[in-house]
Amino acid sequence: MNTNIDRKSKGRPPRFDALVRRLRGGSSAQSVIEFAFALPVVLILLLVGIQFAIIGEASLALGQVNYQGARYAAVYTNSTQAQVQSYMLSVASPTIAANGGAYLTSTLSPAPPCTYGSSVTVSVSFNANSLMALPNPFLGIPFPTTLTSSESAFCEGSTN
Repeated sequence: MNTNIDRKSKGRPPRFDALVRRLRGGSSAQSVIEFAFALPVVLILLLVGIQFAIIGEASLALGQVNYQGARYAAVYTNSTQAQVQSYMLSVASPTIAANGGAYLTSTLSPAPPCTYGSSVTVSVSFNANSLMALPNPFLGIPFPTTLTSSESAFCEGSTN
């Protein structure tokens, strides 16, 4: 009986030794190569997903601040466009209100004052270039650079 085989396998069947070697990471070169091929694809998908999440959050924040602006213009019927935009910046999320609202433009129609029961419309546009973490377009994927929202509300008739 060969003592080298007995000492190496310690009395276990040979297929058990192969299983132990595999579980201990026997062929790690193949895993490293597979990881090297998969990592760039996963990172690109992750970065694109993060970029779209940032733009989606800004879109939701823009819709909310536009609603607040329309509500303010409907309640305070004599308010000017500058007053409405100032109020919108005061209640906006940090994403929208960054840089003093330099990337936010709004329009108010019709011109104040609005009469009770008529509607007032606030339209808002936000330049999303300040939010871009990736170059636009990134690998042929164009990201939206201008987000817009429009909201109408019925005038309630109080004055400033």
